[in-house]
Amino acid sequence: MIHLVASDLDETLLRSDKHVGLYTQEMIRKIQEKGIHFVCATGRPFFSIQNTLREIGQFQKPGTYTISLNGGCVTENNTGQVLYTKPMNFDLVNQIYTLGKTYDVGIQVYLVDKTYAYRLNEDERHFLKGRMEVSEIDAEDLSFLKNRPIIKILFENTDLSILKQIEKQLPETISQNCDLSYSSNRYFEFNPRGVHKGLGLEYLCDHLKIAIKDTLAIGDNINDLGLLKTAGLSIGVKNAHPDILSTIDDLCPYTHDEDAVGHILQRYILSK
Repeated sequence: MIHLVASDLDETLLRSDKHVGLYTQEMIRKIQEKGIHFVCATGRPFFSIQNTLREIGQFQKPGTYTISLNGGCVTENNTGQVLYTKPMNFDLVNQIYTLGKTYDVGIQVYLVDKTYAYRLNEDERHFLKGRMEVSEIDAEDLSFLKNRPIIKILFENTDLSILKQIEKQLPETISQNCDLSYSSNRYFEFNPRGVHKGLGLEYLCDHLKIAIKDTLAIGDNINDLGLLKTAGLSIGVKNAHPDILSTIDDLCPYTHDEDAVGHILQRYILSK
């Protein structure tokens, strides 16, 4: 029996207009009334998803939780208390930042409570509008953040072939010490080795005394793989990236713009 559902946000729970469909909102309300946890599992920081939490009835609601920054952070929604975090080694993240500056990419550096952006272009500015606020920087290195925990760093370019080429050229000091993933067809993301959304799910299940086999995960992209592999049941939305298809247990016939998450909750939980 499913006791917890963990869903990715962008291109999964959220429509292209960055909102949760009304049908999906209703299905989330129904499973929560049955005592089933619904958890947002996102690559974004907790502070950036407050409007989504409002739409699904979890804004400052006791007993609800968020997995953020690709599993690098787990937060209690009511108080904003960080229950768990996995920061990166500073020298490693500084090396990644310095390397990124030599390529034609934007760079975003994620702390629990703030995101910094280097080389933010207009296309990315438009993409982030309504999703997340960032602070622009033009720093030589990240020494100004040396005493603050950095959870994630990413490179941004809408040409995935450029990002894939960078991955092939990564020095082992980076590739062997990071979990690498892609999202939104524009981001190449770095977390500490072993840190992914599935790790956040494991922590939360332990915190709530829920067996992993009693969880359902929903996602669409490569940064959801850890989540999808960890959960007891894994479902992809119709618009899922081809690289996750061999991992998931089933593929929903609806896209994120067609209330895919709502239909999944109806089929796998509410109709049982």
